[in-house]
Amino acid sequence: MDTDSRTRRESAAVSPGEGPAPGGVGDTLAQCLGRCVERLEDPSRPPAWVVHEVRKDLKRVRALLRLSGDVLPTRRLEKRCAAAARKLSPLRDADAAAETLARLRVRADPQQLGALEALADRLADLREAVAGAPGLPRPIAADVAGTLRRVLRDVQGMSFERLDAAALDAGLADSWADTAMAFRRVVKKPALPHFHDFRKAVKRELHQRELSGRPLDRMERATLKKLADVLGELQDLDIFRDTLRAAGHWRGPVRPLLKQTIYELKGRAIRLGEGRYPEPGS
Repeated sequence: MDTDSRTRRESAAVSPGEGPAPGGVGDTLAQCLGRCVERLEDPSRPPAWVVHEVRKDLKRVRALLRLSGDVLPTRRLEKRCAAAARKLSPLRDADAAAETLARLRVRADPQQLGALEALADRLADLREAVAGAPGLPRPIAADVAGTLRRVLRDVQGMSFERLDAAALDAGLADSWADTAMAFRRVVKKPALPHFHDFRKAVKRELHQRELSGRPLDRMERATLKKLADVLGELQDLDIFRDTLRAAGHWRGPVRPLLKQTIYELKGRAIRLGEGRYPEPGS
């Protein structure tokens, strides 16, 4: 079984529910942060799974902290969580490159497939070089866990009951407007950095909806989730491209395969976005 498949199985087997906690936004934040700390401090957990799950939970935390920012002083906590997530990013980026390579295999012609196979071992070496050792280095895990413990303590000292229904609805409306603006920038200039910003806005809106007690209906959620998945694949391809460039492997038969896949994913993302974020007055 490959690493990606094993990680997904462990995630499905171990991850608790991803919905809101009964006590509201404050309790949901505490639940996510506590989960992160517990996983980071447990050396028996599979390292790739820990990095994957902690980064997912930190995206949820940051989304809720952003949603609360007009009522409570949560912006500084959001920035601290972003800094903590960045310390795990090189490990996740190396894993994402390997996962992207696996997805590209099904699209490759024989020449491209041979080039991808040659890259697989090189990417494995790069991943170990980035981490400094196989898995999640304990000093990094301890550092991130310490930061998140402090964020958790601050969250537990805030009065989230002030985030009432009116404040939630206003925050969610602002979130939709921010995502629509990010989409219009993509349509105007479909450069990868703009798709990256759009992806972050879509994920933030999705998490806010799922965790604030204001869920989308089934069809809307399916559209937003699909959009997030397509944009996530596009981001992984961008990371893969940068990894190849940095390692001096950008030239060759993989390049046109990568460029064509990026082009197709951009088109899919724009088509999905047009349904949810139409131009004003359309």
